[in-house]
Parts: sequence; C-alpha cells; structure tokens
Amino acid sequence: MKKTLMLVAVSCLLTGTAALHAQNLKPAPRPPALAGGIPAGESAAPDGYAPLPMWLGQTRAPRPAKTSEYAVEVVAEGLNGAFSFNLLPDGRMLAAERSGHIRLIGKDGKISEIEGLPANMYTKGQGLYEVRPDKAFDKNRTLYLVYAVLPEGANEALRSPAVVVVSSATLSADDKRIDNVKILLNTEGTTGRMVQAPDGTLMVTSSVPAGYGLPAGDWMYPQQLDSNMGKVLRINADGSIPKDNPFVGKAGAHPEIYALGFRDMQGVAIEPKTGKLWTSEHGPRGGDEVNAVEKGKNYGYPVIGYGRDYSGKPINNDKTAQDGMEQPVYFWTPDIAPAGIAFYDGKLFPDWRDNLFVAELVGKSLVRLMLKDGHVVAEERLLTELNARIRGVNQGPDGALYVMTDGAGAKILRLTPKK
Repeated sequence: MKKTLMLVAVSCLLTGTAALHAQNLKPAPRPPALAGGIPAGESAAPDGYAPLPMWLGQTRAPRPAKTSEYAVEVVAEGLNGAFSFNLLPDGRMLAAERSGHIRLIGKDGKISEIEGLPANMYTKGQGLYEVRPDKAFDKNRTLYLVYAVLPEGANEALRSPAVVVVSSATLSADDKRIDNVKILLNTEGTTGRMVQAPDGTLMVTSSVPAGYGLPAGDWMYPQQLDSNMGKVLRINADGSIPKDNPFVGKAGAHPEIYALGFRDMQGVAIEPKTGKLWTSEHGPRGGDEVNAVEKGKNYGYPVIGYGRDYSGKPINNDKTAQDGMEQPVYFWTPDIAPAGIAFYDGKLFPDWRDNLFVAELVGKSLVRLMLKDGHVVAEERLLTELNARIRGVNQGPDGALYVMTDGAGAKILRLTPKK
C-alpha cells in the first residue's frame, strides 16, 4: 500500500517507554502559534447566532414527558484532570488523567496508579486521553491507550506540536504497571478517543488543530483523504488495516480512514441495538454536535456546520448543508462543550433504555437524549444541582449510570433509582 498511515515504521512494533516517546513518528502539519494569546474579552459563546435546523428536533428538542428520579452516590474522588474513564469487566474502573497518569479505581473507591508512562508526559502539549480495556481483557489483559506525544524533530514553537497516537499494552498480573507497549496508529491529530466495535476493530477519533486565531477555512485537512486529521479511523487490534475499510486501494487516500469531515470529537460510543458508532463533537462558537457515524461518509467540517469562527465571522457563509455531506443527528447553539457519551441499556432505569447520555462541560450537566428511529425526540438536563462540569459517563455492569466530573479533585458518581 502506498504511504499508508504515517504509522511507526516496521509495523509500529516499538516496545516499552521508547514507544511512548515515538522517535520514528513523522511530525504532522501544525499551524503557527497564536501571537499575543487569546484576546481579552473574547468568548467561545456565540452572540445571538441561531442557525435553522434541517428538521424539527435537530436542536432544542422538548423536555421528555416523563422523567426518572435518581439518587447520587460518590464512588471515588481525588482524580485530577481526568479526560475519560472506562470500566473493567469486574466493575473496577480505569481513568486517564491528562498529566499522563493511569488511575485504577477499586470497587471500594480507592485510587491507585498504574505505572509505565513517562513521568514528564504532561509537557509541551503531551497528555493522556484514553485507557480502555480490550473486549477479551479477562483473557489477554490488553489495554488500549490514546495519548499525545511530541515527535522527534517537531517544531515546538508551532501550535499543538504533539500528535495523538494509539498504542496497545499489557496490564501486569498485579495491576501495577503496563508492559509490552506497541504503537498501532499515528492519528496526526491533537486530541482523540477510541472505542472497540463489536467486530473487534478499533474506532479512533482524530481532531484537527483549531481555536482562536485559526480560521476554519485555512485548515482543510478534515476534507483531505491524505491526512488523518479530522477523521474517524478504523484499524484492527494489531494495528493492521481492515480490508473492508472504505478507502482501501484508493489512490492518495489513507486506508485507515473510516469517515471524514470532523473537528474535535471528545466522546465515542457504540449503540448497543445497531452496533453503530456515535460521537460528540465540539464546534467553534456554537455548533456542538452529536453524529451517528457511517462508513465512508463525509460529515462536512469545515465546508458546512452550525457554528462560527472564534472571530465571530461566518464559516463558509454560514453554509449548513451540501449534497454529499451528512447532517448531525443533533446540535447545540450556544455551546455546551460535549465530552464523553454513553448509551444506556440497563434495567435499573426502564425509561432511560436506548437513550444517549452526553457529558456537558460548559452547561455543567448530564444531557439525556431520547432517541426514536435515529432522531432526538426529547432532551433532559440531569445533575444540574451539582453545578459541576461533567467530563465522562458510562454504564456499569450493575446497570447503574456512572458519571465523572471534571478538573482537580474530580469525582466518580453512581446514579441509581431514587427510593
């Protein structure tokens, strides 16, 4: 295959902490640093911008007619800057802290550290985004890591010089360290998440550099098939390329690309009923989205979208639709800053079954989206009483809904029906 994925050379099988430093990674393009920093008084919240939806219920859906009362229990506290958390088959949890720490949370709430990452990982834009167990973790003890690393030769003066990679590793029998680290994929992007599909393949998100002082139209990599940035990528668990990926064999295209046209995805989930991948996505000023991602489809950014540049200027004349480009299932304007997402199919909350839950940072709530035939029919805000930024959400093996707050001293919460 031609110039496949800018992966690490020789099947990407570097081992140990050397793999985490990724000496053989090629630096991906990066925009210049923002001169003078963020202008005073600027905000990511739009001023009166309210684009029209393509159908009723694509935004500002009504509250559900029926709600479920819930009790909130603190399971653990003391996480610092965790970006995501995932559950092990036995109910314990793994949290990925941006500073480069893997935390193991016991059933008793005790937090310990799993070693094996470099001590100075949270420098120069590096950081940890995801630690997720393999579907067969009970047998192989395999974990998948998503983290940003500074490639050798990268220009540290550029904006976001680190690039996100995906690795596999083995958790030691005593749960104290990771071994056998193997880099599987260079996503080229600036942040990323990962989920394992029912067929065992890894679905990986890759964000494009964006933000203040960087007009969306000047950074078109999400639309380019020779770049991994702004894409959903799909690889096998060993880093090889699935033969049925949509762009395999297409000249000039990276064969790991599964779907394109994204900005900054910070949540991923597999819908239990369909096996389909769903993502949450940060827009610029407005235009935060939830997408149901399909093979080979183009989700439009930055050609179409429901947000504006940080300067307040329209992106591509406020174009929100174009033939050959997909619409989001749902969008929010103003911003809510969606983070982790999860479907609920447990038995504790019958009214929540098949609903999608979205962690909300700016709005400080957990969003419940009721779905019918792939469309949102109602929206409810939960946990507003906490006045806390919500970073992640997952369903536990006990049927409860687990929620992680954001920032220093973050907590893991357990939601069960109120008695």
